[in-house]
Amino acid sequence: MNELIKYSNGLKLVVNNNPAVRSVAVGIWVGAGSTRETEENNGISHFTEHVMFKGTDKYTSFDIANVFESMGAAINAFTGKEATCYYVKSIDEYAEKCFEALAHIFTRSSFDADELDKERKVITEEINMVEDSPEDICYDLLAQTLYAGSSLGRTILGPADNVKRFTRYDVLAYMDELYTADNIVVSVSGNMDSSQADKLVRKYFLDEIRSNKCAAKRTGKIEVKSNKAVRIKDFEQSNIGISYPSLEFMNPRSPVQNVFSIIFGGGMSSRLFQKIREQMGLAYSVYSAPLAYVNNGNFNIMLNITAANTEKAVSAVKKEIENAISNGVSEEEVQRAKIQLKSALVFSEENIQNIMNAQGKLMLLAGELYSVDKRIKEIDAVKKADCNKFIRETLTPEKVCAAYVGKEPNTDVLSIIKGE
Repeated sequence: MNELIKYSNGLKLVVNNNPAVRSVAVGIWVGAGSTRETEENNGISHFTEHVMFKGTDKYTSFDIANVFESMGAAINAFTGKEATCYYVKSIDEYAEKCFEALAHIFTRSSFDADELDKERKVITEEINMVEDSPEDICYDLLAQTLYAGSSLGRTILGPADNVKRFTRYDVLAYMDELYTADNIVVSVSGNMDSSQADKLVRKYFLDEIRSNKCAAKRTGKIEVKSNKAVRIKDFEQSNIGISYPSLEFMNPRSPVQNVFSIIFGGGMSSRLFQKIREQMGLAYSVYSAPLAYVNNGNFNIMLNITAANTEKAVSAVKKEIENAISNGVSEEEVQRAKIQLKSALVFSEENIQNIMNAQGKLMLLAGELYSVDKRIKEIDAVKKADCNKFIRETLTPEKVCAAYVGKEPNTDVLSIIKGE
């Protein structure tokens, strides 16, 4: 059972107590990501996440690593389009000490200029690493085409030129705007009840965070126009992304979309996998994957192929899209997909890290408590007719976008998908 505690300054605490395990996962979730940035400070969310661990008035960067590893704990952080999370996982015996250290780092990082200079080099290497990953490039290009001119279209890492000039003042100004109590959720999962978690938050965290109101607004609904992006680069394989504007994060039809995605490209028995890989042997990886944000969403079809097979592979995908629109899905496919989705949800309940992430993100972005039982009921309610209506409304050529990364292709991906 998940419990919520709200504090007078706007901070929220969500707790999933599981006394059957001997570990605890704690995450500090902040509504700070690339969608809260401008073109001038794109990358500051990710930069801030990195430099948070470079030292405090009490710890050096080595001390931070040593403190957690001496307790056998795993500490890390990640930045997305709409949220940043700092988390630690430990055995229950050291949960309080780990939370104390995490809270201290989060509220007392010093952002020393020399340490920032070291870390900006590390982040530049991370940007370079993405340039060696065609799938990452393809996803970035898809975002640029779908959400052109908006913050959702920009990368999480930001351009290297931005990273090279960020200063301590930039970080502190950004945190003053977004790292505020009303824009933060503490998520706890594992062998710690709500009373224990509340005591730790009050003891180590509550009075240390900013109480001013979050100043930045979230990205609104974006009108998508059909477009394409191509990056010619000498990779051994080419990556292709095909994307349709779809459902936002809390859309009540999301379970319908998820059921269709499982049927269409969500596993080894899916239509895309069976046709493109098993029957035609054109791709090692082919799948569909919805992405959802607070006010926007997209339904993606991704594949990696040899450049010479571009026309064959994309034409085969086009036929599967046309078949889905014309003939819909079967009752058997819907029931199988629903079982797969429910199984994945139940399996996720066995991992306290997954629970911590799910409940933290949901509370931060939607203000709701996470419930597996509720999601299972929503999946059970999906009907074949719901899926077929979603297909007809979503897989339309008017707003489809495409991205290609790899050697010179033998055709235009977008033209094939649009039937031009």
